[in-house]
Amino acid sequence: MPNRIALGGMLLFSIFDYVSQKRDVSFKASSFLLQFLFVLPLLFFLVNYCSGQVVVLNIIVPLFFFIFGSKSFSENRTIHFLYESLNVIIAIVFVLCIGDVILDLSHNVPKYWWNLFVHRSLVSVLNLHPSYVSMLVLVAINGNLERLYRSILENKVTGLSLGVFALNLTFLVLLSSKMAYLILVVLFALFVVRLIVANKLKWVGGILFVFVVLISVLYHTLPSIKDRITVDYRTFASKNFVLDNNSPASERIHIWRTSITLIEENPFGRFCMDTKEQIWSQLDKTNKEELVEKNAHNNFLEFGLRYGVLGIIVLFLFVLVCFYFFIKYKDFLFLGVLLIFLLFSLTESTLVREMGVIYMAFIFQLHLLNLKKPVR
Repeated sequence: MPNRIALGGMLLFSIFDYVSQKRDVSFKASSFLLQFLFVLPLLFFLVNYCSGQVVVLNIIVPLFFFIFGSKSFSENRTIHFLYESLNVIIAIVFVLCIGDVILDLSHNVPKYWWNLFVHRSLVSVLNLHPSYVSMLVLVAINGNLERLYRSILENKVTGLSLGVFALNLTFLVLLSSKMAYLILVVLFALFVVRLIVANKLKWVGGILFVFVVLISVLYHTLPSIKDRITVDYRTFASKNFVLDNNSPASERIHIWRTSITLIEENPFGRFCMDTKEQIWSQLDKTNKEELVEKNAHNNFLEFGLRYGVLGIIVLFLFVLVCFYFFIKYKDFLFLGVLLIFLLFSLTESTLVREMGVIYMAFIFQLHLLNLKKPVR
């Protein structure tokens, strides 16, 4: 329900902003093609209308942004407001969640007490999956790194900006999403490389030292974080490195293999059949301890199951063209948002989950509309 409210709110804001500006409906060819490129993968869901309950709202909102948003959101004040709002919202949610955990700890202190932060506050209270929350936190961190980079070049680094970055980083670590950890390392490495190219070597040394110390402290002092990072290796080792589908990591491998087999058998896809049902019908369940149907856990395979080889090609071309836009405009803020989407696409079917659609319909599209306008 919160996701549907958020999507509905975006729709109403888009319409209100458009009407209040009293702008004529007119599109430049380049703007229209850019927007159409964004909407094209989502149009596949219209063909797949009968396959799931999330389709209607998830499609209406991006299409309305396509109609109303081309003019209204083509201003960097909007994308600047997005990053400021994300920082404020994350700070509020962080304080509320940590407060809830502290109150609970006064009665009972379990071994993995930081898990309460994720599973009690985020999952139970907010009804949000940690991995999808981490996508939004990574966007905020991407903005923090871009602002920090510009501040270093201009010698205007402030304690407030460093504090906001530290809070977002702490929040992300406590979310315990392994893919988010990997993406954080990628974004941080990109940030460091840019500083090296800009010849800011003193900053590079200091930032690397602080980053390594912070991660090491969190890893060794929070047992649940250490467990999340090492659980898959320990599971593989206990099975003599033989793949089965008990571990979340190896289970995904089985799901991906099954998905590839299904795509080979049905290269044109199965438009009206839920992917969970397709995978479950052929998945090896011999070692399953919990019998739960799951989707493809990969956007490309998800599109392949639904729309066949054509769906995979469309999504692949979408990613390629987005990388072309980065090369053309040298927009590292956009590159960060693209990498977050792409890397999460390897282990999650974000395009069929509402939080993932919010990410694409609002955050990703705002960056596409502002590629020529660097955000200060």
